[in-house]
Amino acid sequence: MDQSRMKSLRFLEIEIELISPAIIPSRMTRSGYTRPLDYIPGSTLRGALLATLYRFGYVDKEMIRREANEPSVLSSSAYPIKTIEEPTTNKALSHYTLPATPTTFRCRICGRTVLNLGRFTVQDLSLGEPHLVAECSEHGPMKSLYTMPIYRYGDDIRVFKPRTIYTTSVSIHKELGVAMRGMLFSYEAIAEGTKFWARLVVPDYVAEKLPERLNVTIGRGSSRGFGHSSVRIKSSKNITNSETTSGVFISLSPLVPLSRLSYGGCEVRIRGLLGRLTRMFSGWDMLLGRRRPLIKLVKPGAIVRAEISCGDSENTKIFAALLSYGGIPIRLDDTWLTGFNVLVPVNEYEKLLGESLE
Repeated sequence: MDQSRMKSLRFLEIEIELISPAIIPSRMTRSGYTRPLDYIPGSTLRGALLATLYRFGYVDKEMIRREANEPSVLSSSAYPIKTIEEPTTNKALSHYTLPATPTTFRCRICGRTVLNLGRFTVQDLSLGEPHLVAECSEHGPMKSLYTMPIYRYGDDIRVFKPRTIYTTSVSIHKELGVAMRGMLFSYEAIAEGTKFWARLVVPDYVAEKLPERLNVTIGRGSSRGFGHSSVRIKSSKNITNSETTSGVFISLSPLVPLSRLSYGGCEVRIRGLLGRLTRMFSGWDMLLGRRRPLIKLVKPGAIVRAEISCGDSENTKIFAALLSYGGIPIRLDDTWLTGFNVLVPVNEYEKLLGESLE
């Protein structure tokens, strides 16, 4: 994507509600899918949206091919929304959850939490396993909450884990119509009714075709009725001169551990990073019909010191918004990896953590 095309991008916030349980597994075994993720990966959400737009005729096959060769539709990971009924007003307030950083801790005994998001220097951030500890003044070492979905309620930091269901089914013989021996499968899925929020980047010609609501199938098991969801566009962002182009950022998605990330003629230089490395599959290639490779990534919630640069200030502001809404896709061999490298400024992270919606 060149810089002229970046000016035609729109930045949207969406809300997702599961109509049926969704299988978003972190582990696949011979007998089924277990341990669902606490969030919907950006690559999974992007693929589901593109598949739905194509199925219902909002975009054509040529556009899907362009997206495979040069992605312009990008998505952040989707994190759960926690709804609490206020006892004094009897109003239900919804709170965003975000992945906890490596500097977020909770006492196992008294529940006291620590969210240390001070202004880090480059020397304070190192790639790899963080050697950080926090202690409760009364009970000693605290538990790290890194990567768990957290939200702020008053002065407290709380963890929210979406409700899950566990179901077992047997495979049916297509010709005989009876259960097959040894073909018992188990599924652990995020329960219906769970809501998520996410950010989306789309070009103008796609945004103009998007309905306010869209029924999308997310995750595994769609033929068995899993993953049916309602996606609603909530708001769009206007680019302003206040876009942050350097300083401390928090990753709202897995992060590819590179010192430089470039896209559309712009570049992000990583000066320091605090987070834990893991290995995970990088998504599914819809066009080629195959799983993308297993790669090494930094877990969501990582603290990053970075600098953003483009050819001019206008494109730099647009690219900063792109970074915080859809991240930067990475070219790997003959495929693009999307849904990674979503970085928001630390002050925006703190604002979202404390924001509540009626």
